Amino acid sequence: MPRTLTPTLTLLLAGGLAGCVEYELPQDLPVYPASDAPPLAAREQTDAFLQSTTPVVDILFTIDNSCSMEDEQAALAANFPSFIQYFEGSGLDYHIGVVSTDLFDPSHSGRLRTAQGVNFIAPDTPDAEGVFTEMASMSTEGAGVERGLGATWLALEGLKNTFNAGFRRDNAEMHTIVISDEEDQTLDTLISEDEFISWYGGLTVDARDRSFSSIVKLTGLRRGTTYLEVTDAIGGITWSIDAGEWGQVLDMLGVQASGVKHEFFLSQLPLEGTIEVEVEDPTGTVRPFYESTDEPPVDGWTYDRQRNSVSFVSYIPEDGARIVIRYTLLSSLVLGGD
Repeated sequence: MPRTLTPTLTLLLAGGLAGCVEYELPQDLPVYPASDAPPLAAREQTDAFLQSTTPVVDILFTIDNSCSMEDEQAALAANFPSFIQYFEGSGLDYHIGVVSTDLFDPSHSGRLRTAQGVNFIAPDTPDAEGVFTEMASMSTEGAGVERGLGATWLALEGLKNTFNAGFRRDNAEMHTIVISDEEDQTLDTLISEDEFISWYGGLTVDARDRSFSSIVKLTGLRRGTTYLEVTDAIGGITWSIDAGEWGQVLDMLGVQASGVKHEFFLSQLPLEGTIEVEVEDPTGTVRPFYESTDEPPVDGWTYDRQRNSVSFVSYIPEDGARIVIRYTLLSSLVLGGD
């Protein structure tokens, strides 16, 4: 027979159960830290470079030989001493060759120009200035359809092991200088612009060991757009063929081709606007440089986001100079640092 609870016992149990869920809460709750952590300090990076020469270098001048180029060819030859001064007696192992932009004449078509029995200038070439003058002054009777990219490709690749054998060396830096007052008209069936950029980029292991410079028209209908785009993709010096000042540009090209750099690749991605650049010359004198605000740039330095590099516009640090570039790491602000 089931047992029944008395009214008194029922009340006691009910009171006991009710007491199980009663708590004494403190009057003041503890204060906890804010959920947002304090901002991390931005990390700073310093990259330092020592300007120095490179022992093995090949240089190709691709020169427009159409009817409008007589004065430019003469100016180039007359100012070649400003270029060759960085090579003669330097101890560098260099080759300097010349081709035309004419792909219609079989005696041109990527073939190195021959002068005084040689088809490129080397450290043991007698009268290097006279040889270059003869090579560069190739007449102005060439085709009016200029194909500088195609001529460059044929010179360095298509004829590498035949007519131009011995010029291009796999262990050498490679620097090409195009001089033309017309746009490139190379057919894509030979090599397209994108194919040229990809191929040229494979000529050296290190991007710092190659350049493609353009002395062309910078404005107008005859602007050398393709050449300028290749220079922008590969790296090099851009100069207006109408500007004159051939001594100045050949001096800059000579410094660049001799292995002395004007472009410096950063080790990390910078927060743009924080980059600071200074150069300490071999005597210990430190000189600050500032980002160019001109368009196009005419002085100071510029930052190339795609190449992650800082380039001096019209200044090239001398041999033995120390280039110091300081900046805030982009990752320290975007990713929160390490």
